[in-house]
Amino acid sequence: MRCRTALVALVACALIAGCGSRLTADQRAALAAPQGAAGEAQPGTPAEDGTVPGDNGTPGSTGDAKPAQGQTPPGSIASGCSGTGGATDKGVTAGEITIANISDISGPVPGLFQSAQQATKAFVEYFNATQGAICGRKLKLVSFDSRTDSGGDQQATTQACEQAFALVGSMSAFDQGGGPAAAGCGIPDLRASTVTAQRQRTAVTYGVASNQVNLVSSAMPDLVKASYPDTVGKAAFLYLNADASAQNARSFQKAAEARGFTFVYTQAIDIADVNYAPYVAQLKEKGARIVYWVGSAQYAVRLQQAMRQQGYTPDAFVTDPTAYDPQYVRQGGAAVDGTVVFTNAALFEEANAQQKLYREWLARVAPGAAPSYFGMFAWAAARLFVQLAVKIGPQLTRKAMLDAIRGVHDYTGEGLVAPQDVGGKRTSACMSLVRLKGGAWARLAPASGYSCGSLIDTGVGG
Repeated sequence: MRCRTALVALVACALIAGCGSRLTADQRAALAAPQGAAGEAQPGTPAEDGTVPGDNGTPGSTGDAKPAQGQTPPGSIASGCSGTGGATDKGVTAGEITIANISDISGPVPGLFQSAQQATKAFVEYFNATQGAICGRKLKLVSFDSRTDSGGDQQATTQACEQAFALVGSMSAFDQGGGPAAAGCGIPDLRASTVTAQRQRTAVTYGVASNQVNLVSSAMPDLVKASYPDTVGKAAFLYLNADASAQNARSFQKAAEARGFTFVYTQAIDIADVNYAPYVAQLKEKGARIVYWVGSAQYAVRLQQAMRQQGYTPDAFVTDPTAYDPQYVRQGGAAVDGTVVFTNAALFEEANAQQKLYREWLARVAPGAAPSYFGMFAWAAARLFVQLAVKIGPQLTRKAMLDAIRGVHDYTGEGLVAPQDVGGKRTSACMSLVRLKGGAWARLAPASGYSCGSLIDTGVGG
């Protein structure tokens, strides 16, 4: 899994092209984890709304507090632009802009990234109903199922190239499949997150939560160190034995070591392994006081249940935002209480105005659906697309959109996510910690907003 510091999020899977068709259902399920966030933010003190000073004033960047010419204040994105350029590019007419979302809906893990597609749909409905139009053009969404398979992603991308102007808010565990098709047709691909290194390197692809495996924010180990100072000399790192998760685990560990942590135990766990007792025995024998985990939440639950059965309770169990989910709490029960999650998105317990909009419109388009970390980044991607389209104006072309995306270096989605360097495709430097206590999540650190650090180049997977 490609969990990144500051995370975001999002997902991960093995970095081997075409591997989707050769994995078992359990293996594919294991490979779902959040990707990293994009953006190197300047250190600063978070404001009350969770953003960081300097978030919007950087020349060439796109933020939300100080809209550029052609943009409108927060909460109102539509411009006063009148008249259109007609059919200026594929997927654009005088009255519509067609965008496509390609996400994993079916496959061995049904609905794996359905929340990203739902969030994109929610934003389109919200915009069309309340914001008017982009220079006279409404949004039209076409949705595709990438089927948790690289071939499915390739087929869907090929279709979207012909039907849509851009890809927006997509999330696919095997997104390397669609990379060549997207590059070949030149379609702007503004994803919730990139998952594989291959897709991230695709010239037309940008993730609102992007990442580089070798770049880890110092904020993650520093926040953990400040919260649990007595654990620094007795740390352990366990992770699923898959290519991407192994890379990220090594990178995380190196970053933590650079900030003063000493690891007494490091262990890969095979996906098919069901007996976690030996690993817990080693944690006890080594005297580990803090346990880091990189892997999907269902395996984190398995590990913590084994820890509970053997009466082993570390000072902290630290993992990524895949655990920040009601299903994790229901599945793990008392065994997972005390889990600490690092994240680079707004906390649901501290909902700001943009998150409330996301949740309100999600309830309209998908009654009963739970808001998610991935959904927030998909909503933020759709919002950024509209913001840039408004700025471009009537003569909307794929080239103009790609040029505009490349200039986005400090994006927060109106406080929905930590500052992201979308155009630079760099790991976010800002994050926060949330802890599960008594079955409920609550902020652990910092006291508000995000802590922003420097980017540590670990040399892993760079």
